[in-house]
Amino acid sequence: MIRLLKIEMRKILPNRTFWVLGILYILFMGLVFFGTQGFINEVASDAGKNSPIPIPDFSIYNFPGVWHNLTYIAGYFKVFLAILVIILITNEFSYKTIRQNVISGMSRMDFLKSKVISVVMIALAATLLIFIAGLILGFIYSTNYTVSDVFSRTFFLFGYLLELFSFLIFAFMIGFLVKRSGFAMGLLLLYYVIIEPIIVYKLPDAWENFMPLNAISNLIDVPNTALMKLFGVEFQDYISIADVALVSGFTVLFLGITYLVLMKRDL
Repeated sequence: MIRLLKIEMRKILPNRTFWVLGILYILFMGLVFFGTQGFINEVASDAGKNSPIPIPDFSIYNFPGVWHNLTYIAGYFKVFLAILVIILITNEFSYKTIRQNVISGMSRMDFLKSKVISVVMIALAATLLIFIAGLILGFIYSTNYTVSDVFSRTFFLFGYLLELFSFLIFAFMIGFLVKRSGFAMGLLLLYYVIIEPIIVYKLPDAWENFMPLNAISNLIDVPNTALMKLFGVEFQDYISIADVALVSGFTVLFLGITYLVLMKRDL
């Protein structure tokens, strides 16, 4: 495992595209996280002027709710990291490094493991970013909190890690299937933005959760903010074991398809 990780690091660390996209992602997420509260305050203030119901001031970054809110917001931007994964995978085919690795003695299974390791590292880094942002924002906006308040809902971080990893493995599979970065990114966006939403719209409500990307997104539901509660709207404020099992099953399926493609295809 360590040997495979070192091989991946030798490929990724000199990759300028990886660093540019990674830094842009960090800057963009920082802007979104630290700017969202101000945007909500402005919207709530404008809405309160014309509303018969007084809208109280509230923060989405109070402990322990900060973990649910941040992971939900971050879920909208996972496609950015999926594009990064596609680039890393398709570069192996474009520059024929996969063929070189196999000729040099690396088995196809070891190659697959090495790429999965890179996906795991990206997912862990993104989750760590949310953890750091959550601590900073939570301490800034929270008052009268305990240690229990700070960490009581950090299980949303683990839910986000699974959500992101599963989505990245889906992109990983598409990269292996298509092999060309432009086509792979186009296919991912087409399915994510158009194809699956149309299918979900046509399906009965009982079946829509069994569509892969919909199931992945449903791991973390809309947060129950003070504004939602004010209007009597309630959402799931926990990670469902059934959702975890379903998403884990889809992740195994994506990896299985990738494995079969890699084993049968000429390099």
